[in-house]
Amino acid sequence: MHNVSKPMTGVTTSHFTIKAVSQATGLTVETLRAWERRYEVVRPMRDASGRRTYSAADVARLRLLRTATELGHTISRLANLAEDELAKLVASSGGHARQGAARGQTYVDRALDAAEHSDPSGVEEVLTSAIALLPPNEVIHTVIAPLVREIGDRWHRGEVSIAQEHMVTDIVRRLVISVSRGYLRADNGPCLVLATLSGERHELGILMCSWLAATRRYHTHYLGADLPPAEIGRFALEVDARAVLISLVMPENAVPVMEQLRELAEQLRGKCEIWIGGFAARQLTPEEVPIGCVLLPGPHDFEQRLDLLTAERYG
Repeated sequence: MHNVSKPMTGVTTSHFTIKAVSQATGLTVETLRAWERRYEVVRPMRDASGRRTYSAADVARLRLLRTATELGHTISRLANLAEDELAKLVASSGGHARQGAARGQTYVDRALDAAEHSDPSGVEEVLTSAIALLPPNEVIHTVIAPLVREIGDRWHRGEVSIAQEHMVTDIVRRLVISVSRGYLRADNGPCLVLATLSGERHELGILMCSWLAATRRYHTHYLGADLPPAEIGRFALEVDARAVLISLVMPENAVPVMEQLRELAEQLRGKCEIWIGGFAARQLTPEEVPIGCVLLPGPHDFEQRLDLLTAERYG
């Protein structure tokens, strides 16, 4: 186990609540608790009320751990590393990450050029090459997500037509669905249901999540966009899902999120977790969502949750 820093005698140290640490590190409260329970990545103290309190050294370590997991390292491998070992690993991996980002940008630029020339075959050829040559998480984080974001921005600026933007998103959608179905799945792999709520029609993000889960040998059931919560819940219970992933992109004033989440939570009755991701999830707090819901606001929070669920199942 890693060395835990201890305060020097006579030195006043600051201590932070788990909520403050979550905000400071970008890790969800649920991830913090799971990492502590399973891997003892830090050993928080308890205040007079029994609540966790964290030192500045704990916060620094957790930031390193988050960065390292986002660079592709598993938390099970990182948990026993000391701070200096983590720092060296992050520093060495950072160069590879920058190379990956630069490599991904070349695909993005080529796909955008093909889109601006209304060349769907060119866009598809570029993306197919990326999928064939790069690891799935690199394709998603350095090629597809930046491409979708940039083509949307260019449409808003009037630099590409709506037809060209739709062409790209349709190609991305078809390719991601196709490659997700090509993965072998373990007979006893965890079951994950993915969908968006009624009124929410943005589905590219959740499709990419389905692919990431499939690479980890999950049984993924993507139900599509714009579904009533009752239908999502009924299906999840029928397939004995370990979790339901809901993607939120539209804000609460456009889609009645809380009402639908409460309905879904009531139907599932705590039999599986509800994971909430997507851009609009960043506007929510754990106190707002129903019991049983886990907020995954960042692009890597979903992957961390997948790995934790896998570890808890097979550990």
